[in-house]
Amino acid sequence: MKRTRHDVLLLLAVAAFYAAVFLGRYWWLFETNRVVRLEAGAAELLHYDLAELTLTFRDIDLDREFQSAPPRVEVVRGTETVTTVGGVRETALHRRATGVWTGRWPVPWNAPTDEYRLALLGRPDLKERLRPASFRIARRKPHPLPRDGFVVATLESVMSLATMRVKAPDGTEQDWRGLLDWAREVGADAVWVLGGQTPGLKDGQVWVDTNLKLLPDVAKECHRRGLMFGVYVMYSLTMSEKNRVPGYEYGVEIKDGRSVATRAISIRERKRLDDVVEFLKPFVKNPDVDFIGVDYIRNALGGYELVDDFIAEMPGVRVPSEWLNLTREERMTWLARKKIMRRDMPFVESWQWWRARRAALIVKELKTRLDTDKPLWAFTLTWDKGWHHGQDPVMMNDAGADYDALMFYEADKPQYDIMMNDWHAYLRRGDAQVVPGDIFDWGLHQQDPSGPAEFGRRMRLAVNGVYGDGPARAVFFHDMSRLVWGRLGPWGTRGWADEALKISRYVKSKPASEKSK
Repeated sequence: MKRTRHDVLLLLAVAAFYAAVFLGRYWWLFETNRVVRLEAGAAELLHYDLAELTLTFRDIDLDREFQSAPPRVEVVRGTETVTTVGGVRETALHRRATGVWTGRWPVPWNAPTDEYRLALLGRPDLKERLRPASFRIARRKPHPLPRDGFVVATLESVMSLATMRVKAPDGTEQDWRGLLDWAREVGADAVWVLGGQTPGLKDGQVWVDTNLKLLPDVAKECHRRGLMFGVYVMYSLTMSEKNRVPGYEYGVEIKDGRSVATRAISIRERKRLDDVVEFLKPFVKNPDVDFIGVDYIRNALGGYELVDDFIAEMPGVRVPSEWLNLTREERMTWLARKKIMRRDMPFVESWQWWRARRAALIVKELKTRLDTDKPLWAFTLTWDKGWHHGQDPVMMNDAGADYDALMFYEADKPQYDIMMNDWHAYLRRGDAQVVPGDIFDWGLHQQDPSGPAEFGRRMRLAVNGVYGDGPARAVFFHDMSRLVWGRLGPWGTRGWADEALKISRYVKSKPASEKSK
């Protein structure tokens, strides 16, 4: 009898176990089928990211409902809806498959580092079923400057160093080492030299190779004199209209309603990225090279060849109803007109953001493939915070540019003040590590009667005003070939060098409390 009772209890326990398993699985399947997930594609985003918003569920009836009224999503920070590029406050999702709806959301310009969450609009009935994700917009921490008050002198020339003759500060005639004498004379801590320029001197040659064998000696000599050394490459712009490198796609401009190839390599050209990586690798390995740099990380001329990529990738951009019937030439012309006429400013902003993202992705891949701890710098043009040229200092920082060298050139006084106001309002010292610079050129200072004093005035404005919360920690002077042989007016090399030295002392003398804010 006891044995029979034991068997019954065992049987009941087994039945209860299987019932629990069955009910648990049923409940799990029921809940799984009910859950609606809304995700951003990543838990952390940087400022060049296009977030991939995804709504997923297993409810076929809900999928039918959304086909009639597609889901709309907003991004919320705190209690406020975030407005992103082009004035967009909500994103309509599109059906990718049954129960899978997706859309893209561009991270706003210099969005605050914070937590953000996704919200589904217009469906309060799904509140209990919805599982919205949150994400964080972050910033990459750049390699620190070698010191506060860091000063750089550049050399943007591929003239032969081997045959160069320079009148040094002491009046003697020197070889290329005389340029290093002038670098020390202006108070520089480092010299950044152009190494890579396209096309080469021979047909089909990618790089001008005149100085390539000598640059390691220049690097050693810099170190011997207590100067740091960097080498940079021109990425997009080439120096010839006629001598084109085979295998490259070039940027396209629209002139008189027709497409015309420019002398700038398209920023989507993969071969160019490969060539730049291979060019820089020996300098990365050289212990006497302290920095690696790139210039023209943007579509230097034209850019309309990018039209199909832009329309395919950038959300919220409206095209004409006959778009699919337009030829590529017609699509490029349409983009050029939209950009130039500037009547649709949300469209222009989207074009600027998208180009800045593409430029940042080049920097990101370049940094990844070079696989080095050496700081990388990029040059950025400064009209409208760089946006006008398809660049953004915050995106550059996040992508891997440790120092963003800001080229405050080619502006008159009113234009310069506008640029400085824009930068001051936009940027804080924790957003990106920028190095403002100006050029040794009287003509590009509109032959101001004060000559180099105007150069100095502008540099002081840049040091104190480029950030909204404190002075810049570094400056650069561009370039030493102009200092020695350029348009310097009656003041000559000595007058401009003396003014540069004053700026070096000025930025180095900033109180430590100001430098470390």
